[in-house]
Amino acid sequence: MKTLSQQTRAEAAQGVNLPGYDRGQLGPGIVHLGLGAFHRAHQALYTEAVVEGGDRRWGIVGVSLRDTRVPATLAAQDHLYSITERHGEQARTRVVGALLGALHAPSQREAVLATIAAPSTAIVTSTVTEKGYSQSPATGELDTGDADVRHDIEHPATPRTTLGVLAAGIRARPAHAPLTVVCCDNMAGNGDLLRKLLVQYASAFDPVLARRIESEIGFPNSMVDRIVPAATPASLDYAAARLGLRDEAAIVCEPYTQWVIEDRFAGPRPAWEDAGALLAGDVRPYQAMKLRLLNGTHSAIAYAGQLCDLESVSDAMAHPRVGAFARRLMLEDLRTTVAAPSGYDVQAYCHELLRRFENPALAHRTQQIAMDGTQKVPVRWLPALRESLAHGIERPLLERALAGWLHYLARERSDSGIALAISDPGAAPLAMRLRQAIDDIAAANAALGYAPVFGTAPWPAHFAARLAVHLATLRQGGMAALLAS
Repeated sequence: MKTLSQQTRAEAAQGVNLPGYDRGQLGPGIVHLGLGAFHRAHQALYTEAVVEGGDRRWGIVGVSLRDTRVPATLAAQDHLYSITERHGEQARTRVVGALLGALHAPSQREAVLATIAAPSTAIVTSTVTEKGYSQSPATGELDTGDADVRHDIEHPATPRTTLGVLAAGIRARPAHAPLTVVCCDNMAGNGDLLRKLLVQYASAFDPVLARRIESEIGFPNSMVDRIVPAATPASLDYAAARLGLRDEAAIVCEPYTQWVIEDRFAGPRPAWEDAGALLAGDVRPYQAMKLRLLNGTHSAIAYAGQLCDLESVSDAMAHPRVGAFARRLMLEDLRTTVAAPSGYDVQAYCHELLRRFENPALAHRTQQIAMDGTQKVPVRWLPALRESLAHGIERPLLERALAGWLHYLARERSDSGIALAISDPGAAPLAMRLRQAIDDIAAANAALGYAPVFGTAPWPAHFAARLAVHLATLRQGGMAALLAS
């Protein structure tokens, strides 16, 4: 089978949507940091629709901050790739052409910085995950103890971090060239947070740059939503059968997509609203709703699924106890912690989320969602728990989810004894505290006292006692016993 490229794209299977414009006319107007599957299945598609509509200013230059494979794979295909949206047996496939280039920051640093600095670049978007912004989860401030942050402060012209790359590119831009940075990661107030961290970073070596970032660069908050599983050999084969060409960058994802963006730009921008994005005055209610209901439930499914040897989210939702737990967690515990946007039907949103989780066509692996829990739990679960405890409200299902995560870290094996691949650089100290505890109440207090995750404010003793009971149940009978309790 031939490989997808500019030359072979006309040989795609009948019914595949192809770019209907001359890619040679595209100008580079957007730089994206974090060239993973999510961006290519989300923001890039909104931009593709704008380009298809006739505005050719918004070609995308993608930047991989770590991995060399994605840029190399895309370059070999002339930066074309396919998206297949699938629910059950229904599917549709299209080829995306808005990506103009793909750079690898460590080996192509000068090209990356020059692209950010170019006056034609009006937008920088980012999807680098929560841990990619050098933030301390406990304090919310810049993590100045991080080795890469220290390196970038001492050597700002040769940055390693997301903040360093952004600051170096902005530093090289002409004066008064308007720029907007749109953070698309799952953090409350993500635009405001990125501005704060970037200003804190720049202040350490260039106060003039820090003032410029604070006063001249736009940082709208945004909320993104689409379930995009990591590619597998099976998903690549399925995409190839649909496309009629081999695409090593192919993405198979759900049909649903949402993007809410605060209407706060410093200069020109794509008309993303013409592609279905919602431009809003306040994104925070949408962010909180998605963080707690979708992401919070997803994390609970991931850890319960890992402990119960359930490979995918749809497997977990089909499991009698795990699926019932996920539904009750969302509808009973988490739903009542969110303040919905005016006129928004939260109940209907919850049921739509659960329907999406049940989609058997998406091999969304619980192991993938379980990654980096020490970064995710502090934003997905702990604020809801703090708020509820302050009002004397118990969240029994969310408390069980938290205990499940701690048990997952401490045991590193599923309930059947299978070793788990835990991918979380911040987990080792917390796991060690749990293992060294002399009993369950000591383990609960040791976890809650771990400030990098749980913060410095004390947690109520009655909450620690309930958490200890759950840990004891897990230790004695595993996740099945906890979900039955």
